[in-house]
Amino acid sequence: MSKTASPFPEVRRVITGHTADAQPVLLRDEVTERVFVSPDHLNSVFNIYRTDQVPANNDGVQGEWKDVIADKPFGKDTLVSAEGAVVRVFDYAPGATSPMHRTESLDFGIIHSGTITLTLDDGVTKTLNKGDVIVQRGTIHSWKNESDEWTRMYWVVVGAKAVEVNGQVLGEQWPKP
Repeated sequence: MSKTASPFPEVRRVITGHTADAQPVLLRDEVTERVFVSPDHLNSVFNIYRTDQVPANNDGVQGEWKDVIADKPFGKDTLVSAEGAVVRVFDYAPGATSPMHRTESLDFGIIHSGTITLTLDDGVTKTLNKGDVIVQRGTIHSWKNESDEWTRMYWVVVGAKAVEVNGQVLGEQWPKP
């Protein structure tokens, strides 16, 4: 695995809303904090936005904003909003892997730079390249950056009911600690 930090720039988020007289306003224009998700401080995530309901609530005015920015610590308990959606950016170091897991969500991943290999529980693999989009529909899977270049992916994760196949509920699954 690479021993150098991500070459990608920090992620800037701009969030709009309204004033008390219903005029558009910029609520936030800021660089998001990079949160490290690996012990070596190489793989990282930027929490961009989170809403805990769909349809989202765009009500509220400047200073009384009701939605939630995804500034909570990153972890399996904050990866998905069961009734809403989360937007994040992941940077995967060369050689980085994720554990096999399943979330109760519908995930849309866009490969911005680099390549990433998806592995399903049955061993099937598919390599995704810059510009590709993955729609992850509650299957057990893992990710691996098999290249010697960094990979950046943009994710929109929408809460979903547990997958049910022929009466069998396939709920969330994470590796045992």
